[in-house]
Amino acid sequence: METSTAGGTLPDDAGPHQQVTPQGREALGGSWWSEGPPSVIVWPCGLDVSTYAAQGRDVAAPAVRCPACDGPTGPWSGYRRHLRADALVVVFVPRVRCRDCGRTDALLPWFVAPYRYDSVDVIGAALELSVGGLGMRRIAAALARPETTVRDWIRRFGRNAGTLARTLLGAAVAAGWSGFELPTEPGARATAAVAALASAWTRHRGPVGPWRVAALITGGTLLAPNTTSPLAPATASPLMAGTPRSHPGGDPWPPATEAKPSPSGGTT
Repeated sequence: METSTAGGTLPDDAGPHQQVTPQGREALGGSWWSEGPPSVIVWPCGLDVSTYAAQGRDVAAPAVRCPACDGPTGPWSGYRRHLRADALVVVFVPRVRCRDCGRTDALLPWFVAPYRYDSVDVIGAALELSVGGLGMRRIAAALARPETTVRDWIRRFGRNAGTLARTLLGAAVAAGWSGFELPTEPGARATAAVAALASAWTRHRGPVGPWRVAALITGGTLLAPNTTSPLAPATASPLMAGTPRSHPGGDPWPPATEAKPSPSGGTT
């Protein structure tokens, strides 16, 4: 599948052959998966990027309830997309369709940022370097990424840093984290919140990349190019959408298809 990577934005993704139990995010006081931008659901994948990519169409993504009506969903084809992490890989993105209302969603593992070409881990590393005082050009050189792409990440993060910090700190405190020394600058406070949330997750579930947990809690909107969409739920927060109930498992996926365009003109 040919896709455009200009500006570092792209389609979206999902799941592994491991069974994922509902104990994931429930350990942090919430659902174990979360609704992200319209037509996207983010979930905690137990595989690393290369292993997930190697699974291809054999990935076993979770079965979820419809974010719109809470109805049951079933496999609804899927597509392949590129993901640039330590190396460039191709990953399969399963889709599900609600059997009641007909809504379709792409299932993204938490290391994939909606509509981004690069992985959540790479983008998070760039943001940490920026908060630490490194300039965009040096960050781009250190991560071997285009300067324009890095600039877009940093500007997007800067617009949401304050809200992001409040959202993630709230989730971390609810999970038992406690801390007193926190930066006041929004960017530094947000990265501290990411670390706090990852610490809470690690105590309950084991080690994990901190930005993956942040992507899960925010439904992927932390690093997505846009904050709103014509199809966004009217009651959803720009960072935190609803988290209905779900259960693990699922049926075999039908044949993969080309990525479908989203309302914003990209692919999901």
